[in-house]
Amino acid sequence: MTRIKRDAIAYLLIVVFCIVMLAWAIPTYSPAYPGYGASPALVPIVAVCIMLFMTCISLIFVGMAVFMHKPLPAEEREFPEDLKDDAGFTQVGRIDIKHLAKIMLPCMFLVATIDFIGYIPAALIFLAMFQYAVGCRRWTQLIVVSVVLTAVLFIIMRYGFSVPVPGPHFF
Repeated sequence: MTRIKRDAIAYLLIVVFCIVMLAWAIPTYSPAYPGYGASPALVPIVAVCIMLFMTCISLIFVGMAVFMHKPLPAEEREFPEDLKDDAGFTQVGRIDIKHLAKIMLPCMFLVATIDFIGYIPAALIFLAMFQYAVGCRRWTQLIVVSVVLTAVLFIIMRYGFSVPVPGPHFF
């Protein structure tokens, strides 16, 4: 089986998954709308719609390549078995466990501590750890971005969507 066929099957499965999520899972498992703020189903519906849209675009590109009997351009290839020579091969699709752990550790920290120490301290530490993990070494930039982004997200969640932020509140 070629990569194009594998991709087509994977994209079709993602489309089916998105349709099932939109038609059944999100309406069934979302709590009732309390009458204030954003609906509990808003974020999952937006996320699944974005995933469905992007998958459909990828499926169109793969479908055009199959029906026009043209291979995908070399810069879009991920696997060396699709190439006759090494031109255009990139490391996209390859997993480096150390880099994955650098990204996952701040995320696990956020999930594990947000209910105990509150949104603001957890988000500040999470953003600082995440920026450091992806290579930011300037402490002033790290602190400013963490504080500003945490404040903006807090204001959007608390006052824009009128949803309470998780964890204890300090003010």
